[in-house]
Amino acid sequence: MNRFIFSMLFVLWAICSYSQNLNNDLSFTGFIDTYHAVRSSSPNDFLSSRSRFRGEIKMHKGSSYLFTSFNVVHNSIIESLTGVDLREAFFDYSGKSFSLKAGRQLVNWGVADGMRITNIISAMDMTEFLAQDYDDILMPVNGIKLTWINTKVNIEIIFVPIPTFSIIPHSNENPWSIFPSNENPVYDINMDNKPDYTLDNSEYGTRISFFLAGIDFSFSALNTWNKTPVFTRTLSSEKDTLFVDAHYYRLNMLGSDFSLPKGEFVFRGEIAYYFNEFHEVNNSADPVNKSSANWLLGIDWYPGNEWTITSQYSHKFIPNYVDVLVENENTVLSTVGITKKIFRSTLTISTFAYIDLTNNGFYDRSSLNYSLSDEINIMLGYDWFNGEKGIFGYYNNNSEFWIKARYCF
Repeated sequence: MNRFIFSMLFVLWAICSYSQNLNNDLSFTGFIDTYHAVRSSSPNDFLSSRSRFRGEIKMHKGSSYLFTSFNVVHNSIIESLTGVDLREAFFDYSGKSFSLKAGRQLVNWGVADGMRITNIISAMDMTEFLAQDYDDILMPVNGIKLTWINTKVNIEIIFVPIPTFSIIPHSNENPWSIFPSNENPVYDINMDNKPDYTLDNSEYGTRISFFLAGIDFSFSALNTWNKTPVFTRTLSSEKDTLFVDAHYYRLNMLGSDFSLPKGEFVFRGEIAYYFNEFHEVNNSADPVNKSSANWLLGIDWYPGNEWTITSQYSHKFIPNYVDVLVENENTVLSTVGITKKIFRSTLTISTFAYIDLTNNGFYDRSSLNYSLSDEINIMLGYDWFNGEKGIFGYYNNNSEFWIKARYCF
């Protein structure tokens, strides 16, 4: 591994040297960051300790654009995550009325901030739950996107031959595992029931976006998979082992979103209907197929003096509900975010909270971000989990203090 990393760094040095002779057609940028988090309650152990080198290679040539980004990571807590990861690798061709983007890319649909209503084609890296930047949580897909471009209407078609599924923490070495360790019965977890790599299991969808005077809105349709698995649990005859199996099912979505700026405010909204969504049940029976309606309303306020205040409300409703489902008939989640810049914009004070109104729990990330220079940032923060039920209640003992430093080049 060390030999490979040194080889990578040598290649990057060669790219940097070569790019200086190409009139800026080729550029190499990126950053180095380090992040460390310690539990705020006993035993005050480290929940995260990782350092990363991110490299980004960009090349412009006429109407063509090439982009590649990768991470070289050392993770002291979860050693299996130490290594090299290809983040994005795609080319983009822009014509007069269309663009073609092919390769490993991030797909962002909708207008929600840190929540998923129509933006469900990309999976999520939940290795540290929500205690990562959202840009790191969202996972790229390997696909082809064709967009017809007009001043008032864009039509986007996307095709993903092989779907990508969310990373769910389940190993004992990860303090963010969703399964308890050192308990009886012992958990035997199978996460390998993913669909075969066949054309029938590909994903595809379309999004039509309108850009009118005073409002932007879009309509979308998607044939995809549930990115987060649905689990079944079976207790062994000796009652000493609980077998947990992850399942993935086809999921169809119809959705719409809008963004409406009005003076100091921006009003946002999304709505989506998930057809044939499968849900976990309270016993060892197979998951139940129940469609669901999902919607979100958000407002951003920019009152001036470098203040930003945001709020969102989302609601999920399962028609024809049955009591055996683990999920509630109505699931309500909201967010509140406040950001203020001071000292000539060198210090950013922010807080962003997810509030589980269904289970009376919340997760809040508050931080200070100080710019030592244009290249160096130092961040201090606290992640606060609170609740007795729901996912935030499950992580009630994972509240943490953290520090992060980043150098951009």
